[in-house]
Amino acid sequence: MRFQNKQIVLGLTGGIAIYKAAGLLRRLVREEGASVQVVMTAAAQQFMTPLIFETFSGRPVITTLFGEPGVATRHVDLARTADLVLVCPATANMVAKAAAGIADDFLSTLILAAGSKTVFALAMNDQMYANPITGGNIEKLRALGYGIIEPEAGELACLTSGRGRLADESVILAILDARLNGQGLLRGQRVVVTAGPTREALDAVRFVSNPSTGKMGYALAEIACREQAQTVLISGPTNIAVPHGVTLHRVTTALEMQKALHEQAANCDYLFMAAAVEDIVPQGDPEVKLKKTAIGGQLAITIAPDLLKGFRKLNRKACVVGFSVEMEDGRQRSLAKLHDKQLDFIVWNDPRQPGAAFGCDTNQVTLLAADGREWNLAMDSKRRIAEQIIQTVINQERGRRG
Repeated sequence: MRFQNKQIVLGLTGGIAIYKAAGLLRRLVREEGASVQVVMTAAAQQFMTPLIFETFSGRPVITTLFGEPGVATRHVDLARTADLVLVCPATANMVAKAAAGIADDFLSTLILAAGSKTVFALAMNDQMYANPITGGNIEKLRALGYGIIEPEAGELACLTSGRGRLADESVILAILDARLNGQGLLRGQRVVVTAGPTREALDAVRFVSNPSTGKMGYALAEIACREQAQTVLISGPTNIAVPHGVTLHRVTTALEMQKALHEQAANCDYLFMAAAVEDIVPQGDPEVKLKKTAIGGQLAITIAPDLLKGFRKLNRKACVVGFSVEMEDGRQRSLAKLHDKQLDFIVWNDPRQPGAAFGCDTNQVTLLAADGREWNLAMDSKRRIAEQIIQTVINQERGRRG
């Protein structure tokens, strides 16, 4: 739950995209743990009634500046106690009012009091969005520290296509996460993360691989981006959505991952090598499907290149974090890898632990440092484990570099 104990105000304005805000509210409260107070303008109530938002938030919806029970200064009180005010959808009209400092209803008054706590998720007709007056209002708010979630291009309610659609829910949540939970730990840094398995062709239709799903690597990329790093994700075959703001490079084989990694090596400040690189490389013909009778009892193989050793030859300064899946003598084997590959840290994962195997949403790991320190990270979601790994690594690196 990313927003546990966070106080969010959801401001609804009169746009057709308001129907999407109902699903967003439900997720904020029931899946992300936020406490949400909904505020609706008079125009918003022409599109949807307060009832559905009261049901999902568990609170009465505020609809007017005057006449409702409560303290007369609640617009100021709410602005002070809220961690964030999300205006979603944010129409051109509300953006213009905020930029001009107009406060003539509860939501606009709240925005003026909340200041840069406010995030506008823009949604409007493409011509309204393209109007230079709207553009100037948006840039004015951005310069003052207000959050702006840009609209997406696509089909609009007016049956035309253009930029004006409300951003995808995952994008909105990622931006809220950065504003509410991000600390800027990696601001100005270039981070490379590898994730998922690699596959090596046996023939035209078969391959050798492993059960990695990429969840750990994708979580690391998401958190690195949240912490304002310029984040590159080099991923083997997975079925996971790419985190917002992350640059993705798709690969299949170990050699392809090696090539992508080498291309990023020169400008990399941190490498998190979470990919499960398949070591076995069959010497088959990828253009031909082998018959069972031709496979025989033996298979000619080679071993995939050591990607970490190759990276280290190209970049001696980056902080490199390796990942080790080991069972017997796991700590000693992981430490041996750390020193042999000249790593700064290595994350040891024992897949025999319930909930810590390939494909799980959770993990339990031990983070080992080159200087002998170690941190045992208890069973938690892979996203939370990723947070702890990045926070620990950054804190240790800052201390080491003075």
